[in-house]
Amino acid sequence: MSAIVVRFDRFVRCLLVLLGVLALFSARGAMASEQVVSVPLAEGASISYLLTQQDGSAPHWVLVIFPGSAGDLELSQQPDGTIRMREKNNFLIRARQLFVDAQFATAIVDAPSDQPGSYSDAFRASPRSAQDLAQVAASLRNRFPQAKLVLVGTSRGTISTAYVGRALPDVWDAVVHTSTLSSPARGQATPLIGFDYGAIRPRQLFVQHADDGCFLCSYEALRRIAESGQYALITVHGGDVRGKPCEALSHHGFYGRDEAVVAAIKAWISGQPWQDDVG
Repeated sequence: MSAIVVRFDRFVRCLLVLLGVLALFSARGAMASEQVVSVPLAEGASISYLLTQQDGSAPHWVLVIFPGSAGDLELSQQPDGTIRMREKNNFLIRARQLFVDAQFATAIVDAPSDQPGSYSDAFRASPRSAQDLAQVAASLRNRFPQAKLVLVGTSRGTISTAYVGRALPDVWDAVVHTSTLSSPARGQATPLIGFDYGAIRPRQLFVQHADDGCFLCSYEALRRIAESGQYALITVHGGDVRGKPCEALSHHGFYGRDEAVVAAIKAWISGQPWQDDVG
């Protein structure tokens, strides 16, 4: 009898360990998969996006993302599935796995193939850029017919969210601007100086660090924009600084506050109570 009891005790312990492992995987959710999708454009050009989604999910929200900087990510996917791209430290790129769950997927947009080297500010504000994004949106709607599309940008990507958000009002459920280029400085003006955000029909959210040190991204200027239009605003505090003021590993890129900022953005998008002051 004692041998039988010992064997049973071992069986119970093994079963408990197995159940613990299964519970851990369940808590973490399914794994996220990634693929580079190429969308044909006019005159032989193309535009690619990096699609990240939870395996087996049918997301309710797809975030169409402009990561900022030059915008030329040089997206590629190797035969073994490995993704290669530039700007990996960018807030929206490094945080994409935090956005993704059973309800959310992300699509990070690369520069078009016939715009080698960068997205210029002028191109981001052009009708052609909006035409390209209409094709990206059509590709995503084909994959996820029931999903709502949300336009999200950071830093120079907010030129894209402003102009494409205005040009394609029926495409987006919401537009999210993070680290917005809100003020001219050092003789540099951007297409966002004097931009009429009231011309964007979808609901809008601004996310800005109170101590953003980038000379084009004054928090006070952005706060006035948000207050004048009564737009939602998430103010971020604290974090860490490991890079220059206008780079991603600083307050400009919400470095050290990724999880809290992502949680607040997702709550606002989905209509849940959201934190407007992230510390």
